[in-house]
Amino acid sequence: MPQGHDNPIHGTIDTFRLVAETRRQAEEIAETAKVTVRQFYRDPRQLAVFIERHGTPVYLLKHTLVAHFTLWLLGFEPGFIPPGIGKRYRLLQFVLTAPWLAPLLGRQSAKHHCHLRHGIFVVTPSLFTVGYLSHQLHHWLAFRSGMQGYNDRAQELYKKFWNEGNGEITPEMLEMDTEDILALKAAINRDLEALQFLQQVASEILIPAKQAKKMAQGGTSA
Repeated sequence: MPQGHDNPIHGTIDTFRLVAETRRQAEEIAETAKVTVRQFYRDPRQLAVFIERHGTPVYLLKHTLVAHFTLWLLGFEPGFIPPGIGKRYRLLQFVLTAPWLAPLLGRQSAKHHCHLRHGIFVVTPSLFTVGYLSHQLHHWLAFRSGMQGYNDRAQELYKKFWNEGNGEITPEMLEMDTEDILALKAAINRDLEALQFLQQVASEILIPAKQAKKMAQGGTSA
């Protein structure tokens, strides 16, 4: 029987191992994120403090229209933004740290205790909720765990997949090389995992907490 790379069965086993390892890693990330949310779900500020305590800045930009327009110009969207190597990410760093731009964005003071090695969180007041931060927290933990799908190319392909292809397979995608296909697949999987995590958090933590609060308020008013 052929051995090594000439053995198709060997390649299949390696693929199964990779899939199993990725799934195990995703489950560990979800569990870590769930423990964190369960600890800080009462106040989004607590989640933000937790993230910044681990070195990653969370910028709350109170001037929503200016914030969205600035991010759009730079090619980003609110939420967790993974670190990049291109000019756009360096421009984003400049915009978020330049003291004279703080009043324009409605940004709080500089975050000297944080670094940018693990990315940046950028949110507006309407997005500064436990639910939204929980979803983005999962992405942040996945990136820090070394999961694929967060490099510049993967993120660019994923944005194009949604913004131009509306989440559907387009003729251009059929012509992509293997490396780009794998990068796009990884980015899609990471977002699906984050969405599944948000569903779990909502059903297990956020909704029960909201119901309990309503019951407590009802009992108090009675």
